[in-house]
Amino acid sequence: MQPAPIPSARRHLLDRPQRLGFLPTVWFWNDPERQRLVLPIVLSVTLPWTLVLFYLVMRWPISLALFVVVNTLAPYLGMGLIERHIRRELRRRQLAAAEARADDAGAAPLGPPA
Repeated sequence: MQPAPIPSARRHLLDRPQRLGFLPTVWFWNDPERQRLVLPIVLSVTLPWTLVLFYLVMRWPISLALFVVVNTLAPYLGMGLIERHIRRELRRRQLAAAEARADDAGAAPLGPPA
């Protein structure tokens, strides 16, 4: 008989640093809702890039393998850069919330002067 699985605590994006500062965190992007939200952004960037690279392959004798590698990595790196922006915003919001709590703790109680 196997023990029942223990549900893990909900992960937060800022629990660990992003690998190399630009690689996407796989568990974060495995959520279908996040994939649905980021798909238009990634496609709007990578589809024109694909056309430009295809033109360059046809115009100059660039290796087809290089074309495939670049077109495979472009969406992956794009998701990493989007994640980097999300992390920066989360850090900024955390700092703003901490400053607001500190200001509220140090402020005098509201009410009529005695």
